[in-house]
Amino acid sequence: MRWIRFVLKFAFICNLCFILGQLLRITAYDHRLDVVVEHVLVLGVGVAFPLNLVVCLITAVLLMLKKIQWKQLPPWLFLCNVGILIFQLIVSY
Repeated sequence: MRWIRFVLKFAFICNLCFILGQLLRITAYDHRLDVVVEHVLVLGVGVAFPLNLVVCLITAVLLMLKKIQWKQLPPWLFLCNVGILIFQLIVSY
């Protein structure tokens, strides 16, 4: 079940890009770092929400079915992803 830890970490990085994208949206931006911002927006807007939703659902189902245990994955990372998923749902809908 090492793959679930990897996907949780990748989803967390995408979620950080989502938060950064939201901050860029509400602040004044002077377009000096457009190359970096393009990658942040792709990960944050395009990948973060669907990936986070799927990863949280799969992890929750695996935990309920006892296929994995809390000690096999970082619990703080899963809980942060769930918290950011709630934020994404509020912002998106």
